[in-house]
Amino acid sequence: MPFVRKALLVCIPIALNVLLLAALPSPASASDKDCSDFRTQRAAQIFFLKHGGPRHDPHRLDGDDDGRACEDNPCPCSYRQHLSQRGETFLNADRRLLLRI
Repeated sequence: MPFVRKALLVCIPIALNVLLLAALPSPASASDKDCSDFRTQRAAQIFFLKHGGPRHDPHRLDGDDDGRACEDNPCPCSYRQHLSQRGETFLNADRRLLLRI
C-alpha cells in the first residue's frame, strides 16, 4: 500500500503539469495574424507576401485563394503577387515606413 501511495504522489503532479502545458497556446498560434491586425489591405498584402503568400498562407489572410490578402480592409490597397526588387520602400497610410526591401 505505501508503494501505491508514493506512486500516486509522484504521478498526479506530473499528470497535472502535462495537462497544464497542453492547455497553453503554442508559440505559433500565439503569434497568428488576422486581417484585423492590419490597418490597411496594403499592409496585410506586404506581410502576406513576406511570409510565403500566395503559395503558402500560414495566417489564412487570403480566404478565397486569389492571392489578395484581407480584401475587406480599407485602402490603400495592393494586389501584388510578389515582392518587388530590392531597394523599394513601402509606406503606410500615414507615410510612415512600413517595409524597405
